[in-house]
Amino acid sequence: MSWDPTGAARLNLTFDPEDLTGPQRDGDACVVCHKKWPRPRVRVGRLPDDAPVMACEECAEALLPAPPAPRRKPSARRATLP
Repeated sequence: MSWDPTGAARLNLTFDPEDLTGPQRDGDACVVCHKKWPRPRVRVGRLPDDAPVMACEECAEALLPAPPAPRRKPSARRATLP
């Protein structure tokens, strides 16, 4: 299962393998919280050798970028000059 917050394009985070434990590098533990069970299933990035980096669903949500601010609809009324 790949993680795509917008549905339009993949977010491609690259993680430094030296900062990860062996199970995190192998995809057997969450890259954020180190949880091993249930096995992390959300792909949140990659290592420099293109190996996938996995996270549990809760941590994957924490890695989401902030949602874009809602756009204001243009007003039908125009401002009047004094």
